[in-house]
Amino acid sequence: MRFTSGMSDAVNAREAVEVACQQAKEQLGGAPCHLVHLFASTIYRASWPLLLEHIIGQLRPQVLLGCSGSGIIGGGKELEWVPAISIMAASLPDVRLFPFVVTPDELELSSPGGFWVDKIGASPDAHPVFVVFADPYTSNPMKLIEGLNATYRTRPMIGGLVSGGNEPGEHFLFMQQQVYHEGAVGVAMTGNIMMDTIISQGCRPIGRPFVVTKAEENVIWQLGGQQALAVLHQVLFSLSPEDRELAQRGSVFVGLAMNEMRPAFGSGDFLIRNIVGIDPEQGAIAVADQVRVGQTAQFQLRDPSTSRQELRRLLCQVGHGHVGPPVGCLLFNCTGRGKSLYGLSHQDVKTIQMVNGKLPIGGFFCSGEIGPVGGTNFLHGYTASLGLFRPRPTPSLGSPKSSDPAKT
Repeated sequence: MRFTSGMSDAVNAREAVEVACQQAKEQLGGAPCHLVHLFASTIYRASWPLLLEHIIGQLRPQVLLGCSGSGIIGGGKELEWVPAISIMAASLPDVRLFPFVVTPDELELSSPGGFWVDKIGASPDAHPVFVVFADPYTSNPMKLIEGLNATYRTRPMIGGLVSGGNEPGEHFLFMQQQVYHEGAVGVAMTGNIMMDTIISQGCRPIGRPFVVTKAEENVIWQLGGQQALAVLHQVLFSLSPEDRELAQRGSVFVGLAMNEMRPAFGSGDFLIRNIVGIDPEQGAIAVADQVRVGQTAQFQLRDPSTSRQELRRLLCQVGHGHVGPPVGCLLFNCTGRGKSLYGLSHQDVKTIQMVNGKLPIGGFFCSGEIGPVGGTNFLHGYTASLGLFRPRPTPSLGSPKSSDPAKT
């Protein structure tokens, strides 16, 4: 198994494709190319079908998929709001690929089970792993994720919502030689492949956990019997001056506990959700998810230091116990990370390579990131969603054979 990463920021799209293709081809070293992920800036105004034909002619992959983004990741760099093309080419012996395209109408009429098995072609019993890209203007990403969750239970999925456009039709989704401006594309992979996933939410809890005592849909009315907004004010008042300044810059979120049975909660125990509105008269807080009475919630603060430390910690944890290091990484970063979070470029890529060496990395900046928390795939915001790929370890003589050939 081999992954390669080619990257170019040439202003001319054809030139950028040529450079990125050549880099990926040289790194393959003659190994067959089975899968290409292509990420391209929306700034380019190019004849994409011709460019896709050229990439396929050069690399001859079984499957090509990808999308456009406001920022592009590859070649050890994160390039935001500039022309850039990233090509992630992989040689995947003994891996079966199941590419799929879902139109908005198909997604609207879809239901869990048979629809998705027929559409993708991979059996749930084959334990596939998924990479998925969706257009936020024309598709329903929540229904997409829920349908795949229900059909392929506990199977990990990474990806994101395409970014960079301001209205429907400005985004690109790539599948083979076709360019789509709506719906979703993806690939399921089975066989000799493992995909470890990381969702780095970059937040730390502030205050203490509270039980939701009154809520309706996505509105929290009461926490611990008090008005939710009053609780938030109490938490903010208790912060240090530095943290209070962070909070005033819009870095406060709500964390919803993933496991109510934990004796104590810390970073990584919450699904982080945006605060999307407040009602000062009613003392209510609206968040970007459904909330239920009895759920544990805790306010969270996002800052660069926490984000770096969390990503480093998760990378070290996920590598523990594996026979060999990962051979490739797909990184899907929120548009709210990168320079706007760290003040510097390439920070998440540098952290990944600090832990895993000069690992080939490709990806893009998303309008929403897809990835699993607590064994269930969700749509996230302000996160880094990573997939770390490696072949399955060969069972040692006399050891029991794993019942899950694509275990993550």
